[in-house]
Amino acid sequence: MSRRLASGWTLFFMVASLSACDTEDKTPATQPAAEVPVEAVKKPPPPPVKGPPLSAIAARAAKRAAGLKARDKATLKGLLKKVRHDGPVLKHLYKSSKLQHYTADGTLSESGDALLALLADLERHGVDRRPYRLADIDAATAAVVAAFRAERTAAANLGSDVGAAKVAMAAAAWTRGGPGGEIVLVKASGGKLSGAARKGLGDGLDKVMDASIKVRQAMWRADVAMSAAAVRYVIDFTMAKPAHPHEYISPGTLRKNADAEAEALIARFDAHKGAQAKTMKAAWPTHPQYKRLLKAVDAYKRLADKGGWELLPPLGRKKIEKGGKGPFVLALRKRLLAEGYELPADGERFDKPVHHAVVEFQRRHQLKEDGGVGKGTIAALDVTAEQRVRQLKLALTRWRSALARDAEGFYAHVNVAAQRVKLYDKNKRIREHRVIVGKDNDDIDYDKRIKGKINRTKLFSAKMKRITLAPRWYPTPRVIDLELGPALAKDPDYFEKHGYVSEMQADGSEKVYQRAGKSNLLGVVKFQFPNKHAIYMHDTPGRALFKRARRAYSHGCVRLHKPKQLAYYLLKRDRGWKRKKIDEIIKKREEKIVGLRKHFWVYIDYISATVDDDGTTRFWSDIYAYDLAYFTGQLPVQETEEYKAASTRGL
Repeated sequence: MSRRLASGWTLFFMVASLSACDTEDKTPATQPAAEVPVEAVKKPPPPPVKGPPLSAIAARAAKRAAGLKARDKATLKGLLKKVRHDGPVLKHLYKSSKLQHYTADGTLSESGDALLALLADLERHGVDRRPYRLADIDAATAAVVAAFRAERTAAANLGSDVGAAKVAMAAAAWTRGGPGGEIVLVKASGGKLSGAARKGLGDGLDKVMDASIKVRQAMWRADVAMSAAAVRYVIDFTMAKPAHPHEYISPGTLRKNADAEAEALIARFDAHKGAQAKTMKAAWPTHPQYKRLLKAVDAYKRLADKGGWELLPPLGRKKIEKGGKGPFVLALRKRLLAEGYELPADGERFDKPVHHAVVEFQRRHQLKEDGGVGKGTIAALDVTAEQRVRQLKLALTRWRSALARDAEGFYAHVNVAAQRVKLYDKNKRIREHRVIVGKDNDDIDYDKRIKGKINRTKLFSAKMKRITLAPRWYPTPRVIDLELGPALAKDPDYFEKHGYVSEMQADGSEKVYQRAGKSNLLGVVKFQFPNKHAIYMHDTPGRALFKRARRAYSHGCVRLHKPKQLAYYLLKRDRGWKRKKIDEIIKKREEKIVGLRKHFWVYIDYISATVDDDGTTRFWSDIYAYDLAYFTGQLPVQETEEYKAASTRGL
């Protein structure tokens, strides 16, 4: 205490003593002492609360944040240890121990949002959702939200000062891997906190940061679950063949194949590092049909959601055509209108607008385009909107395993179901031809000792290497035995009449071929893409068959409508030949093999729904019942079996 302050207090006490001795007491003894007013008594203010300085709070947050990397590694290790499949790919995706889909503040990244959107769209692509465990992903993302709610609650319980909660949340974000440092806490109101607020912050900070660690762990669980689904997505879109008639593989085999192809999968993800949604989207087939079919699915799904259309009533006769009338025609109008065909809604007369709409419907559904409504057309009209959606989704599924799914450059695509071949250049259609494909009958190959659907056109790819003008036809031993032999037995002049030649070879075997000419079964041109099935494209003298809507009549080869036009185009493109030169070679009837300088791929697939360039959806016939086999769970299709001749014992 200072000297000056001490003398002042002494003076105060001396004056007080003198006043007490010298002043006469005039107050009666019986008079009570005067009461001192309560408000006159001043209580001393409470001592100020001193909380920890902001630097100490920052140090505590920094200590928690410093352990982030170790915690993340431990959490990730535990999660990946539980993964039963796709382990190598997931480990590669997380080799840097960084979240793939969440930001430090706990929100989904742009790629994470896009990933969840793609997963939500699986059904649109016709993909089975069950293996993706989407419910687990939903639960994991919900857990992230719940953990954040708990973190905010802990921050709100620090006291009445909102600034303390803001600083606590900033410290929590730092703990989760967000921006850190004392300056960050200052900017979050840390520089304005009272001592009491700092004390409350110091007392409750550990609870907030404990909650932030739980948030981070929940983010990891959701993040890994999303990445596992992304890997599954890429596998399904690039490796699965759930609808392929012959190459169907079980889910278990698919997993084994995926493990064997881990490096290829990793390469796909590395092409879009940090953006798994881009890797997923890049797994879609690049052929333009795929995106067109997606739009068709959307259109027919909207029709189905609106109730689709009603089944037609009984016709009461074999067929109704233009000029007919009755309640059936009114129902027919409503049915066609429901699918978007343009015609007046009212009227019981089968007039010109109805006729045109029916012809268009028949064109889109591979029916005879006569404008009349009979059994076949009614059956197609009675296919529900829901069934059409399933057919379109099956087409998408088939495209994901199609040989032409990612075709590039110049190529030809044969769709057996559509009985058409299209030529593309950089995925732009430049030509289209109707074709005849293999028969669906049961048959026997005695030479190979097999029986069954042996005439179906096979699904494969090969390179077109040569074009033969005025070709000879060399029938197979089976054709010679089953067709030419009996014909020759009935008519000894059959070979001569139809231009066949039989030559004896040096080894004693017989070689039979048919000379070039009008009756030659290969017509005037043959397009060869060597393959183990001995299938090629060729002309045919039976051109009347191309007028039919459905054309499955060959022994497996692909017969072309207007093949000379295709030869003109290809030989001009490849060698610069003019039509006149090609016609002269054909006219000579001497086989001319022209090797192509620019080989190109020919892909043969089976897809029963397509979309034209103008957006028109077409539904094709399931001529080989491959669609039926898919929908009834009978894949893969067993088309042939060993043939055993009947016993001859006892003869």
